[in-house]
Amino acid sequence: MDYKKSFHNIFYIFLFLWSGFLFSQKNEKQNHIDQLINTTNQLYLDGKTENFLATSKEIISLSESMKYEKGIAYGYYYLSAYYYDIAEFRESIHQVKKAQEFKDYLSKDKTLAARISAMLGGNYLLLELYTLSSKNYRNALRVLAGKSGKNTIDSLTESSAYSNLSYLFHNINLQDSMYFYLNKENSILKKIKFKDSYVEKGCSCLGFGNYHSTQNKTDSAVYYYNKSLAFFEGKKHPCKIESLIGLGNLLTQQHDYQKAHEYYNSALQNFENNSFPDIQSELYKKISELYIAQGNATEGKKYQDLYLTSHKKLDSQKKKERDFALNEAMNEEKALHEAEDKKNRKITFIIVFVLILITLFIIYLLKKSKSKNEKVLEITKKLQTEKVITEREKDSLKLQLSDAYEEVRKLARENSPEFFIRFQEVYPHFRIKMLEINPKFKVSELTFGAYIYLGYNTKEIADYTFKAVKTIENNRYNFRKKLGISPDKDLSVWLRNFIDSE
Repeated sequence: MDYKKSFHNIFYIFLFLWSGFLFSQKNEKQNHIDQLINTTNQLYLDGKTENFLATSKEIISLSESMKYEKGIAYGYYYLSAYYYDIAEFRESIHQVKKAQEFKDYLSKDKTLAARISAMLGGNYLLLELYTLSSKNYRNALRVLAGKSGKNTIDSLTESSAYSNLSYLFHNINLQDSMYFYLNKENSILKKIKFKDSYVEKGCSCLGFGNYHSTQNKTDSAVYYYNKSLAFFEGKKHPCKIESLIGLGNLLTQQHDYQKAHEYYNSALQNFENNSFPDIQSELYKKISELYIAQGNATEGKKYQDLYLTSHKKLDSQKKKERDFALNEAMNEEKALHEAEDKKNRKITFIIVFVLILITLFIIYLLKKSKSKNEKVLEITKKLQTEKVITEREKDSLKLQLSDAYEEVRKLARENSPEFFIRFQEVYPHFRIKMLEINPKFKVSELTFGAYIYLGYNTKEIADYTFKAVKTIENNRYNFRKKLGISPDKDLSVWLRNFIDSE
């Protein structure tokens, strides 16, 4: 008996020591992952996202092996940041949405939750999906507004959200709103230590430089561009490149071509491999225009070819990624709508069930009155018949719409005079709902609206209707104005939601 007792004691001691060993190893692995996260985060603060790929994958691999949600979420977030900086927006959105799946962890880590929303906002901004971009940036700000004890990263995320909202309004030519958000960003950056925010402060100065440049305040623009460069002295960053380009643009306007070349060449030297292809493409265009202004057609054509090659590739890629992001967003909205619809159907079922019980009770009470009883049955039967007819009509309409959809799109692409006639047959509610908003819509404006409803962007409409892109942009502006919707809303998404709503 003593022997068995001693054996059991030894076994329990061994089990306790083994459990402690495993626990210690788990803690050691988590600490290692946390150190990798801190290292990667410092690279992020320094703007060195080109080094993210290896560390992000290592964080994900180590974290998945031990189901460490923090590590997985951060790993996918940093992987998204890497793809964002090389303009692979679809992949960036894909990765950041993987991070977004860890809702339980993110409910505790509001810092990362806000950064994820801001990352989505950045991707949608560069894809020119301004409504989706604004929505995600405002969500990031909302998440942080409800957080107590904000840290430096939180403040930087807030400042970045305001900075990009200013850029958004700059793109849609609302300079007053741009200036408002630049000042919001600046008020936050003043409270952050320089070593933690030199990147954001440098980018903020770039924003002010761009603003003053649009206002033709050259001296102020030069001041802020140079101030931005001072923050990035000895470092490489896209905001530094854009500040150099901004100065080159101003000097080109002043016909100081030699100095303009110096700034453009300095900008070229600051690109890493595959980094910021959208900025690089625009720089090729500026250099080409500079050479042409100098009368150097050979060099002008060289850089024009570089611009056209890179722009064509970027434009094609961006179009695909924008369509993907837009469809994905619409599918998400559809899923939310279906979930809400399912919830409403349950409520409706309960209400109908209660009404049926009440009806049966009334029928029971009125059983003595034959005439009243027959009337109730007649009404019930009529309602059931009408419901069956309505459902059949809906099913028939869905089939017709499915068959006619491609036919309408084909007529649109061919700029056929029959396009809008056929469009009205397939979508009869479109004209009615549009005229409810503004009865002064012309047929040409409604036809333009039909192109928007079908999801075609400005360039596609210009190609199909044989008009200049600028003309289509003006049409879009006037159409938006007649609809009375704000510039920060995505016109295509808004129009679909409005027309398709019951």
